[in-house]
Amino acid sequence: MARAPFNMLPLGTPAPDFKLPDTVSGTVSLDELKSDKATVIMFICNHCPFVSM
Repeated sequence: MARAPFNMLPLGTPAPDFKLPDTVSGTVSLDELKSDKATVIMFICNHCPFVSM
């Protein structure tokens, strides 16, 4: 498994806005998706052994 650099944020830290490629419309941002109650965004891949368990 490849090791990737990351920056841990403390729990409760508001997520910074971001834009990611979308499979339909081009790009999507956190600002477009966020909700007042909760927003869950999962970064997964179907070839990862931890996802397919």
